[in-house]
Amino acid sequence: MKPITPTLLHNRELADIFLRMSQSYSVLGTEHRFRANAYGRASRTLANLAEPVDLHAHSIQELDELPGVGESIAGKILEYLRSGRISKYEKLKKEVPPELLDLLEIEGVGPSTLRLLIAHGIHDRTQLLEALQKGSLDVVPGLSGLKLGHIRQVLKVHKPDEGRMSLALALRTGQSILSAMKDVPELEQLTLAGSLRREKETVGDIDLVGVAREKDRKRIINRFVHIPNCQRILARGTTRASIMLEKPHVQVDLRLVSLDEFGSVLLHFTGSREHNIQLRTLAHKKGWKLNEYGVFNAQGKRLAGATEESIYALFGLPFIPPQQRIGRRELVGAK
Repeated sequence: MKPITPTLLHNRELADIFLRMSQSYSVLGTEHRFRANAYGRASRTLANLAEPVDLHAHSIQELDELPGVGESIAGKILEYLRSGRISKYEKLKKEVPPELLDLLEIEGVGPSTLRLLIAHGIHDRTQLLEALQKGSLDVVPGLSGLKLGHIRQVLKVHKPDEGRMSLALALRTGQSILSAMKDVPELEQLTLAGSLRREKETVGDIDLVGVAREKDRKRIINRFVHIPNCQRILARGTTRASIMLEKPHVQVDLRLVSLDEFGSVLLHFTGSREHNIQLRTLAHKKGWKLNEYGVFNAQGKRLAGATEESIYALFGLPFIPPQQRIGRRELVGAK
């Protein structure tokens, strides 16, 4: 049995797993309502826990004293801390594909929609994208054209040059959104990301990354989806939201994160995809893991993530400007 090293990363990982389990049981039907509610409460407890859950992991009885954590869930926490997995969750993923659960944040999409998708052979994002492009879901009873339209927009199912605008227009639009949100006191930082930050000649949508405490995010997202010029809400969750502007007719995506992961999330959502893959390959060679939450060693300790500069420095690289992140030889040149 491997020793348990205390880290707040375990809080996040378990909170995410229990949230997924809660959502999965909701998709499976109302007869699983009790389980869905129980795992939802446990997820909130772990997300708000100030100290590493590992410090309570001496026994099931000690974990049982945490709000919303009963004996059964306490056992699963211990199982995860000792083995890195939860067997019940692994079985549940075969019934409800985790890739589909993010769809629950889309306006008008609920557990019943996911049940329909699964019943019609959709088990991952690739299958869903193919079905949306072919239009094979348009004739499924219960999947309205409006609902599928929202899913298409949020997943950005369109032709490469469809609905793209000039960099100049995208910059003006992005700056107008930043201005509309600048007087939100709970919003500690807010910056543009995506292809707009890389200054591509044409831009398909606008990405924003902001810093805020978890208790303030619901208020910030509510403000974001009601900014002037918002035509309709496409998706709204606890950490992200998507809206469609009236003029120009463009999608805007917002992601809220904590300060210690701001740099890694900004790096991830700035891209390019090829550049990020090269960085993840470097991390893998060193025995590390790089994702949107930061760079972690084999023991789960965060090595960098608060700023992009700290991530590049960890790899022995100077800061690479967004405009140069094309995924060719910029890492070699930087070295």
